Amino acid sequence: MNAAPLPPGRHVAVLVSLLSCLLLTGCPDEGVVCSEGLSRCGDTCVDLTSESANCGECGNTCGTGQLCAQSACRCQQGATACGDACVDTQSSPQHCGGCAGEGGKVCQPFEVCMNGDCQGSCAEGMLQCSNGCINPAVSNLHCGACDNACGDARSCRGGVCTYDVVATCFNTGQVVGIQSGSDFKGPNTLVASSPQSAARMMNVLLVLDSTRKLVQARLSDYGVLPARNDTGRAPNQVLVLDPYLYILNSSDNTLQILRREGDPIPPGPRPSHYPDGIPLTDIASVSFGANTNPFAMAWTGNDLWVTLYGNLLGDPSAGGRVVRVSLANNEPTVVDTIELPSGAALKPFSGNTTLSTPTGIASHHGKLYVALNNLNPVTYSPGGPGLLARIDPTSRAVDLIDLGEGCLNPSSVAPVGEQLLVSCGGKATYDSDFKLLSVERSALVLLDAQDRVVSTAPIQCSPGIGSCPIPAAGRFAVVGNRSYLGDTNGGRIFVHEVVGSTLVERRGLLDTSEPAIAACPASGFSLVSDVVALDKQY
Repeated sequence: MNAAPLPPGRHVAVLVSLLSCLLLTGCPDEGVVCSEGLSRCGDTCVDLTSESANCGECGNTCGTGQLCAQSACRCQQGATACGDACVDTQSSPQHCGGCAGEGGKVCQPFEVCMNGDCQGSCAEGMLQCSNGCINPAVSNLHCGACDNACGDARSCRGGVCTYDVVATCFNTGQVVGIQSGSDFKGPNTLVASSPQSAARMMNVLLVLDSTRKLVQARLSDYGVLPARNDTGRAPNQVLVLDPYLYILNSSDNTLQILRREGDPIPPGPRPSHYPDGIPLTDIASVSFGANTNPFAMAWTGNDLWVTLYGNLLGDPSAGGRVVRVSLANNEPTVVDTIELPSGAALKPFSGNTTLSTPTGIASHHGKLYVALNNLNPVTYSPGGPGLLARIDPTSRAVDLIDLGEGCLNPSSVAPVGEQLLVSCGGKATYDSDFKLLSVERSALVLLDAQDRVVSTAPIQCSPGIGSCPIPAAGRFAVVGNRSYLGDTNGGRIFVHEVVGSTLVERRGLLDTSEPAIAACPASGFSLVSDVVALDKQY
């Protein structure tokens, strides 16, 4: 399960404070009250750790070509520090090919700098900005136009500044963008009450909120837009296949289908598309039946494949299935149901009864791969090893892949090149007050092109890094050969790189890695509910 209750006592504390101000005189006007992780600067709430206009302290603005990372100004990705300036040595006429005097040179007034070399003119398709030749589609310093620099860890994609990865913070109502490669994060931005998942449609970020709303925000800075739509109860995943939008509502047991209204490409420059949000219309709904709890979906051709997690206590027989929803002729219909293995095939531990309880699903090499929690229906604890179900959608044949001793409770699955990644939430132990005491065998697992487990990266605290909230792996996103894995307890993002057939932790909890990305700061429990890679182009 992805969602969890908010920390107890918060609403009570707020109510007591308000009553005190009503009963007593002299209560100060506190003005703006900021959510966790944000600080007050005047009448606004800002993220001092990663906001270029308020870096480290209110009013401290980073310069051109810089971004704010860990409360300090530093050069944007693709820029080099030459003296006090951050420049692109591929296009800077003052530092062409490198910093002047340090391998680079200053171009003559009649020359331009292109690809790190002083030349007579810019090549066709390049944009000339101050005697520099740039590609406005991908230049972080001149994105879409001269001197339009991408700040706050954004990258230039198709001439628009945006983030490469977005994480949703269930506890704080925020979303946060991350720049792949550098792994710098942007400012945490409040967009909803308790966001569960996100997706991109054109120049808009769509955010599923557990309050039964689909919220829209500008892709450039995540500013909330007026447009919004109602969803069913417990919206869990959103998938965009433009102009259609698909939402799984877990408690309502439905697939909700919306359609974007308007022309495929509205007139005007791309950043101006839908300035008030995208108009979306409900056009259809598919019911999977009581106690089915649809969890995740994957798209192949004209079909959506949906995992039915099931309500273990309500009706154990309702879980353990994958259904195929045909999208042909714009009439969504359930056309096939595949029963997943049960009983002894799930290799239950001694004294356990298990159910497959499918969660994440991905299409890979013409097959469907489904993560199986393999839970005991009474204790909700892993009753058997972590497994993947591999389904041939043509023959409907199903076989199981054991994910090894380092994995319990797998939840998400996605391709990385020819290989496959699976996250494992592990076995959690709580005390009588539901305080998390430990998590065993939480990990990221890599399978090769033959579906063999070749590398396992444990997600656990290292003795050498000091204070460390207990981690638990959740959903993740893949950009190139790097994965961005959400922490469902400590609010962090762990970054791993696939090097050949090995997982290497780049940012996380090992003594040899950089610190994990502090994506969702909160006191106590903090849930990264989703991590999504945004498309590179419109």
